[in-house]
Amino acid sequence: MTARFQPPARPLLVYTDLDGTLLDHDSYSFEAARPALQRLRQLGVPVIPVTSKTLAELEVLLDDLDLDGPCVAENGSLVAIPDGYFADLAGLQPAGRFQVEYLSPRYRDILDMLHALRRDFGYVFTGFADIDDRRIAEITGLEARAAQRARQRLCSEPLMWQDTASAFDDFSQQLQQRGYTLVRGGRFFHVLGQKTDKAFAIERLGQRYSQNGFSDFTSIALGDSPNDIRMLQAADIAVVVRRKDGDWLQLDTPGRSIRTQASGPEGWNEFFMQQLDTPAPADTGKRTGHG
Repeated sequence: MTARFQPPARPLLVYTDLDGTLLDHDSYSFEAARPALQRLRQLGVPVIPVTSKTLAELEVLLDDLDLDGPCVAENGSLVAIPDGYFADLAGLQPAGRFQVEYLSPRYRDILDMLHALRRDFGYVFTGFADIDDRRIAEITGLEARAAQRARQRLCSEPLMWQDTASAFDDFSQQLQQRGYTLVRGGRFFHVLGQKTDKAFAIERLGQRYSQNGFSDFTSIALGDSPNDIRMLQAADIAVVVRRKDGDWLQLDTPGRSIRTQASGPEGWNEFFMQQLDTPAPADTGKRTGHG
């Protein structure tokens, strides 16, 4: 079987957060990053979204961004690879036009666990499964169809905590005892499998690239939020994209981190236009076959 993926002209893998990084914090536009995206595409460099969004949301975004490679959805809960992208997709499960590796328990299991905790301990919270598309649209500002896609979850559950701080501590401990964890996002807490995160997901994906003939690459990760920290630390080069408020995420990666001066997609574009104008990748601390 002939794979669609071919090693790029520049030996790079790009892992990127979306909201506030590749997408503008307010408008969700990526227009400012279009020049860099086009240059990376011309070089064949994979640009891989790593996000809290669902696979249903990413299907639309990948088309808009003109990206035809893998993605990581639901805060690292799953890795999705398009059909035919690699010659070897052993061990993955079909989901629409993708083959998926699930790195967190499935959605029904998460809901059953959460509902049991609420019933047994009286915790007060509201998850996506508790409300309809219209309410999701009101909370997030998404359009109705986008809100519907946000509810098409496979292996994580966003929730709004409506109980006390003390109850939250007890709830977190109960989750840990059952093999789950909480990730704090911009609006919601996300419940997913323990040890599941963006860093583990990109490492798994990096292994897939190595297994399919692309083992000598430099990985670049871009992000702006605390839930990007481990992903940034796992990459060869960490790019901290300036936030809309003018500040940067604090990251301890001596010699491997770069801050953009512009924010959001402008900063994303700034980094890559400079990076791609150098004769060779900024190969600081390169780790062969590591994503």
